[in-house]
Amino acid sequence: MAGSYKNRTISTDFAVFLNTFLIISTVIVFAVLVFISYQNMSNKFLHERFTVATDACTDVASDYLLITNRYEDPGTAAELMDIYLRSNALQESGSVFIADGAGNIYFSNAISPNADVALALSWVTGYTGSGLFQQVNEITGTFSQIVTACRIGETGLYSVVITDVDYAEMIREYMTVVFYPVMVAFVAAIALFIGFTGLTIRPLRDISRTVSQVADGDLTARVDDKYTQTGDSTGMLTLSSDLTDMARNVNNMIEVLENQEKDRAVFISSVAHDIRTPLTSINGFVTAMTDGTIPPELYEKYLLRIKAEADKIKNLVVSMTEASSLSHIETELMEVFDLKSALEDLLYELEPQFKAKDITCETRIDEEGGTYVYGEAQLLCRVLLNIVTNAIKFTPEGGKIIISSSLEDKTKRLITVEDSGPGVEPDKRNRVFESFYKVDSSRKQEGFGLGLYICKQILTGHGQNIRLEESRELGGALFIFTFPTPGSKD
Repeated sequence: MAGSYKNRTISTDFAVFLNTFLIISTVIVFAVLVFISYQNMSNKFLHERFTVATDACTDVASDYLLITNRYEDPGTAAELMDIYLRSNALQESGSVFIADGAGNIYFSNAISPNADVALALSWVTGYTGSGLFQQVNEITGTFSQIVTACRIGETGLYSVVITDVDYAEMIREYMTVVFYPVMVAFVAAIALFIGFTGLTIRPLRDISRTVSQVADGDLTARVDDKYTQTGDSTGMLTLSSDLTDMARNVNNMIEVLENQEKDRAVFISSVAHDIRTPLTSINGFVTAMTDGTIPPELYEKYLLRIKAEADKIKNLVVSMTEASSLSHIETELMEVFDLKSALEDLLYELEPQFKAKDITCETRIDEEGGTYVYGEAQLLCRVLLNIVTNAIKFTPEGGKIIISSSLEDKTKRLITVEDSGPGVEPDKRNRVFESFYKVDSSRKQEGFGLGLYICKQILTGHGQNIRLEESRELGGALFIFTFPTPGSKD
């Protein structure tokens, strides 16, 4: 038992490790996603600034040619260009210049050129290509400039745009719009995950604790009722139907073990009594024969009495041995036989018992589809014998028993045995198939509580089932069970 408990502890530790691993993995995945989203936003922001600079540069070049071609007066053209370069649209694009190849500035929307402008112009004037020129001037870690230039036709002039790239502003926007909300959501999700995990592990710990107590011999231990039924409280929302079923099954299993332990104690007492009685008789007869109390001419009579008492002990031992092995059916012994014929033979054999209690037995055999069944004939007939004799035992004098049979499907034949006896209380109907169990725990009824248990074992070995209900027609017990048919071989 100690080894089993240790394994359960390891399993619980593994569950905690697994949850911790999942949380750490989630944090790592979240960090990677945050990094990727930051890179995407940074690239998008830089791309937008490049686009703004490019559009402004090409617009200024085309508009310069348009204005100078339309207005022949240089003064008018210069005035219009100055007004144009100081428009709001271009102001948002950054510093805009029109300069020649020597670095001389003709038009500008900047108040006064600075070192950055001089550097930009040195790049532009050194550029010998014919297309668009762009280069990034990184001033600090969080601030850069995009220098964009293009030739203005055949004028020998350049349109130059210096666009500021303020990464700090982009970072502030990212933190406000993306990072902080996601962090709040992430922390809330982790808190909820940890909380729900704790609530989920709690019933598992209670189940593990209960199983450990049972392993130590405490059959009164039970899983808390709040884990065996679904409720409306918030704590119970974390209980899945699987956990509820597990907790309920553990309690049911413990209850079965506790009942079997009680029944076993009653059984041992019963067996001790039933063995002691014939042994006492045997001992008394033998003693009387050896000390001369019983004369030799009566030996045969008392030897037969001794044999009868010894047979009682033998029958008890055989019943106990059979009960542990009848669920293992040997396939080579299975055969097809006629249920109707077997039932007729059984009723003929039990006729004295029916007459002794003036019991009427009615059979209702539906012969549609045939009455043949498939299995180990001797064992299946044993099932019929045990159930019918059980019905005779509990049916009062002048009562009635009905035996019915019909084809349930091509693989099963349904059989019912009902009586007009007192029946069995609903809470005890499942227990009658347990070993050593008696509905009446007193010693008024003979037997060891193995008859119905043997029936269930035999039927289980044949892949069939049996249950107990209340007879609507007779008011007593109604046993419902199935036998395999020849069609089950397919």
